[in-house]
Amino acid sequence: MRRHAAKFLVLILALSWFSALRPQQAQASGYAVVVNGVAVQGAMPAMVNGNLMVAVRPLITAMGGVVSWNSTERSLTIFQNGSQLTLYENSNTAFQNGERIWSPVAPYLNDDHLVAPGWWLASRLGASVEFTGATLIVNTGGPLSATPKHPLMNQNYYFPFPKGAKYDPYFDTMGAPRYYEGNVTRHEGTDILAAKGTPLVAVTAGTVVRYGWVTLGGYRLTIQLDDQPGYRFYYAHLDRYASGIYLGAHVKAGQLLGYVGNTGEGPERTEGHFVTHLHFGIYNADGTAIDSYPFLQFWESHKAW
Repeated sequence: MRRHAAKFLVLILALSWFSALRPQQAQASGYAVVVNGVAVQGAMPAMVNGNLMVAVRPLITAMGGVVSWNSTERSLTIFQNGSQLTLYENSNTAFQNGERIWSPVAPYLNDDHLVAPGWWLASRLGASVEFTGATLIVNTGGPLSATPKHPLMNQNYYFPFPKGAKYDPYFDTMGAPRYYEGNVTRHEGTDILAAKGTPLVAVTAGTVVRYGWVTLGGYRLTIQLDDQPGYRFYYAHLDRYASGIYLGAHVKAGQLLGYVGNTGEGPERTEGHFVTHLHFGIYNADGTAIDSYPFLQFWESHKAW
């Protein structure tokens, strides 16, 4: 009898541990999903770790795409506008047109529907996306609205690279694993590869609130925004700073901040542990990182100089 009781206790503890690993979601009430002006029925929107999760099949169907479920691999493949995107149940790893990408929240089943981050999913498939705080608005027919709802979707903000600067195509790397001295962390920004010495500019006006060397980020800058003081922009792995940049300095939108490098992962002046690139991150008032990728895409058409 004691043996059966012990086994039962172990089972209960195991189930509790597994449940703790599941994403913590809020109630779905109060959220909605709209595609091309029409509310999506059966979307089951719910907030998980700062991402509005949406049932994939209803969303993709509304966007004009097709989905296919593989019960053996526990995966769902989306075919949309010539793009093929495969998601896996309970895995942050996904594949788009053969390229490995990272979902900010692992898709999971809810009432036999695979749900995934709505903004991330729709933007990966080429749609424009807005979020009002209650409604995810997806538009498959054109550019983002001239009056975007998110305060950082500002048409007057600049892309971090000025006109004429050369950089590689970039992808959504938010949440991807990073390894340093045996420790695994989750990436909190977007990496854009560019040659050493490529200039970087201020996305918008603000104050330098962090400056100098940090072990992982190398020479970095954190700028608190003037117009949205609850947000901070983070530039890391700089080769060097521009003249007039220091702790407490006020910068103007489009002002030269410094130059791309590959500093970090060691004591000051360590470089060369990875390719030269800009790590660009966005943090809100409580220090939580938010995905910078959709904002960079929005700003890319507006460059300084």
